[in-house]
Amino acid sequence: MRDEQDLIHTLRAAADQVNRCDLSEGVARRRRARRTRHRVQVLLAAVAVVAIAGSVTAVLSGKDRKEPEPAVVVSPSPSVSEAFVPETKSAAEVWPQAMLKVPMKDSEGWKVYPVTSLSATEVLLVANSRFEKAGRLEMFDSTSGRTRVLGSIPSPQKKYYPQLFAVGSEYIAWFGETPQDSDDWADFWIMPRQGGAARRVGEVDADVEKIAVTDGFVVWSVREGGIYRMPLSGGAPERLPGTDGLHLTAWPWAAGRAGERPDANQNRLVNLETGQSFDVSLPEGVQAMQCHAQWCVGVLDGHVVRQRIDGSERESLPQGLLLNHMRSLLGDRYAVFKVYDPDRNKTGVPIAVVYDLATGVFAGIGRQSGGVLSSNMAVGASSSSPSTTVYWDADQKSYAECGHATGCAVKTRGGGKEYTVVNLRAVTR
Repeated sequence: MRDEQDLIHTLRAAADQVNRCDLSEGVARRRRARRTRHRVQVLLAAVAVVAIAGSVTAVLSGKDRKEPEPAVVVSPSPSVSEAFVPETKSAAEVWPQAMLKVPMKDSEGWKVYPVTSLSATEVLLVANSRFEKAGRLEMFDSTSGRTRVLGSIPSPQKKYYPQLFAVGSEYIAWFGETPQDSDDWADFWIMPRQGGAARRVGEVDADVEKIAVTDGFVVWSVREGGIYRMPLSGGAPERLPGTDGLHLTAWPWAAGRAGERPDANQNRLVNLETGQSFDVSLPEGVQAMQCHAQWCVGVLDGHVVRQRIDGSERESLPQGLLLNHMRSLLGDRYAVFKVYDPDRNKTGVPIAVVYDLATGVFAGIGRQSGGVLSSNMAVGASSSSPSTTVYWDADQKSYAECGHATGCAVKTRGGGKEYTVVNLRAVTR
C-alpha cells in the first residue's frame, strides 16, 4: 500500500486527468493563486476522506482515470453494508424511463456537456465554442431526440469565463469571472428558460461561489460565507440578514459549515424563504457531511453513511463506496458514490452508483474495464445546485499501458460520440 505522500501525489495527478468533461473544473484550473490554494484544500480533503475509508486507500494505486460501458446497478438490503461492493443492476434496469443518449457534439461540431435536467424529457447542455469556453446554452429533448439552441452566452471582455448555471421557473442564470485577474469580480446573466437573448443583470466585486435565480432576484453566496441578492432588473446588491457564514446549496436552502475548509461538515441548514433553521446532527468523527433538505451523507469509521438531518435512520453503506468529494449530492434526494472493488478483474462492477436516499434504491453507472480502475463518470458540475444528471461514455474502454521506466498509465480507446445520461427528474418513487 502506498504511503500518504504517494496517495496525495496520485490524487493530484488523477484530479488533473479525470473530470475533463466538467466545464467548471477546467475553468478552475486557470484561477489565480488564492483559488489554487482552495483547490489544494479540496484535494487534501479528498485524501483525508479516502484515507479514512480503510482499505479503500488502495483505490488510487491504479491511477483513478477514465472508464466506460453499459450501465450497471445495485439493489439494497439492510445487511448490504457487510459486502465490500453490493450486487448491482444497471441504471437502465432500475430506471429505464430515465435513460437517454445525448450526442457529444452539436450540429456545428461544438462539444457539449450536460448541466442538469429541465424536465423529465429535457436536459440543459452547455456548448463550448473552444476548449473550456462556454459559448451557448442548448437543450436536448429525449422525446424528439433533437438538440435545440437556447441562446448564446456573451463574453463581455477578454479572459472571461462563465462559471456555474442555475435554473429557475422562468430563467436560467449564470455568473462569469475573469479568473486570471487578481481582483475578485463577477457578473450575472439571465436567459429565458425557453430560449432567447441573454441579458446582463449586474456585477459585483466579490468572490462568488454559487448562484440561484428566483422569480425576482439573482441570489448568490461568496466563498467566505454570506448570501446576497440583486433584482433581475438590476440594481445594488443586498446582503440577506442573518446569513453570515452561510453558503447556497439549492434554493431556498443554504448551509453553515463547522470550519472554513470547503470540505468541512455542514452543521446547519437554513431555509432562506421561511427563515427556518435546522441543526445537523454530526456523529463524532464524521467527515465531509453534506446535506439535502432532509438527508445527509458523509464518511464515518471507514464507511459512507447516510442519515436524516436529525441523525435518525443513520446507516453505514458498503465499504467499496466512496464519496464523490463534496459533490456527492444529486437532485433533492440522491447521492452518487464512486465504486472500488479490490478484485480489479471482477466483472459487472459499476464505475459508480446513484443512491436514492429516501427509498434505499441503488442504480449502477457504467462498468469497470477488467483489470483497470476507471472513472469515466461525471455529474453536471457546472450546475450550481446539485445536478439531476449523471453521464458517462459507455463506448469508451480503459486499459493499462506499462513501461519499465514510466510504470503503468491508464489509457482509453473508443467512445467520443455520445453520452449515456441518467435524468433523475424522470425517476418516479
